[in-house]
Amino acid sequence: MPKPVTPFCGCDVFVTDSKNQVLLIRRSDNGFWALPGGCQNLGETPQECAIRECQEESGYVVQIRELLGVWSSLRYEYINYPWKDNQFIHLLFHAEIVTGNPSPSDEATEIGWFPEGALPPLSDGHAPRIAFGFQYISGKAKGAYYE
Repeated sequence: MPKPVTPFCGCDVFVTDSKNQVLLIRRSDNGFWALPGGCQNLGETPQECAIRECQEESGYVVQIRELLGVWSSLRYEYINYPWKDNQFIHLLFHAEIVTGNPSPSDEATEIGWFPEGALPPLSDGHAPRIAFGFQYISGKAKGAYYE
């Protein structure tokens, strides 16, 4: 029997500061802005993945507060994302910073904080997740989102 071909599991974090600005990274592979996150490795949980990816891409160590929802790449068009031949399941976690300082990496050329009304050009699929994150922290969304 052949090895199954399945979607990748991506784990992202929605982190805000005291001004309700969201933490975003500028991706080095396409130049667009995105939530810190990435694909889960074998041997780690989604929570561990989200924490690791945030630290690798932004310099911040976070603590996961809760799962905000589950999104599918089947619901958005690939325009500027470099891995267009893959399907992703995106888990979005609400997190808070424990320690660290902004630190660009090989994967993220810039780290920035943005208010809901002034978001920079976003990488594919991030707009609906960021919008939901803002709805959630404002109390307009109740419970997790699922596709």
